[in-house]
Amino acid sequence: MSRNESSKRKPRQAAKQSKPKSREKAKPTKLRVIGGDMRGRPIVYHGEEFTRPMKDNIRENLFNILGRAVRGAICFDMFAGTGALAIESISRGASNAIAIEQSNRAARYIRQTTESLDIESKVKILVGDAFRWAEIVLAPPEDPDDPMIGVPWIVYLCPPYILWEEELDKLNQIIERVLRFAPPGSVLVAEAEKKFDIEQLPKGNWDVRVYGGTQLAFIEPAMTCGLRE
Repeated sequence: MSRNESSKRKPRQAAKQSKPKSREKAKPTKLRVIGGDMRGRPIVYHGEEFTRPMKDNIRENLFNILGRAVRGAICFDMFAGTGALAIESISRGASNAIAIEQSNRAARYIRQTTESLDIESKVKILVGDAFRWAEIVLAPPEDPDDPMIGVPWIVYLCPPYILWEEELDKLNQIIERVLRFAPPGSVLVAEAEKKFDIEQLPKGNWDVRVYGGTQLAFIEPAMTCGLRE
């Protein structure tokens, strides 16, 4: 090729750079009820990072351990997120459940799920701070004729893991309320990372199970001659 021909060549164009993709908005996804009357039915999950749903296999193990204790109980899902624990409890025979969730958006999805499953009358959704609500809901009924007197509690304490560092005292206050006020036959379940030191929880006969990077700690109110201590 001659020099003249070479000079007529067009300069090579730079490769087009792809524009950075904008972060896609989280899309609602579906979890499922693991067991009970509503087994296999969907639980709507909004997909946002501020909610960390419990993995299906861990949830299944949790309810296998609880067994018949759920039947007829009133369940408190203190940091509800998707409401999966409250909904699963109803599916497995709980009389009713209270789901406490700080996010209005997450609470709307819980309500959407309960309506689709036709259990909205059994799941009460409270929006706001779980620590404040605990002082109200985790207490003995004031009315001596209240039918809920003596009904066992199942309390799920599954907060964002960071709260075990930042709000440990407040979380322990919830545990202490349950151990003080819960009727006989009640169970509290605390979920934390495997690295969390269970010794930081209030003293008691904790039953700890580890699943990968997650640990579940179960405790029942202490009993003495059929009465709570």
